[in-house]
Amino acid sequence: MNGSGANVAGCAGCAGKCCRSYVVGVTVRDVRALAEGIAMHPSDFIRLRDIDEEGFRLQPGGPAKEICLQRRPETGACVFLMEIASGRARCGVYAHRPMVCSTFPLRLQRGVVTTRENTVCGPDSWNLATMDLPAYRRDLTRDRSARAEHRQVMRAWNKVVEDRDWKATPHDLYEYLLNCPLEAAAQGHED
Repeated sequence: MNGSGANVAGCAGCAGKCCRSYVVGVTVRDVRALAEGIAMHPSDFIRLRDIDEEGFRLQPGGPAKEICLQRRPETGACVFLMEIASGRARCGVYAHRPMVCSTFPLRLQRGVVTTRENTVCGPDSWNLATMDLPAYRRDLTRDRSARAEHRQVMRAWNKVVEDRDWKATPHDLYEYLLNCPLEAAAQGHED
């Protein structure tokens, strides 16, 4: 649900399908907001997943990695999904949740806010007429900016790994994500 509270109806009967079904890829900005907001180290809530596209590398020429929220082994759900009575579930970090979660199920398509197709919630779960579309547009634009910043940080990290011929650990990466100056990482790595 959007930070404006605009989509209460869509989530009111939520059983956490989206939190159980989707791999939640997060940005550097999300990692920092979560770490600060919940006072946890990223190693407690994120994992690295191999991908076939551009991603973080832990060694020169090594596999590309995506940063995702961890999943609970017993349920397969997002590490932050809290199970509550009568088959309902809620986000345990709602105020600090990643942008992809706060903008779900919407997207910007050619500047227009639209619902994503084929969501696990089903097509009748969302009513655009009842949603605060300007707030969603703002948040979707912020998410787009955070993803561009994320790519810049990723490229800066990969350059450090390559230049040092370094075999880094996930912990090294997490510390970098928390501590790298975002402005410095962005210099010379524009999209």
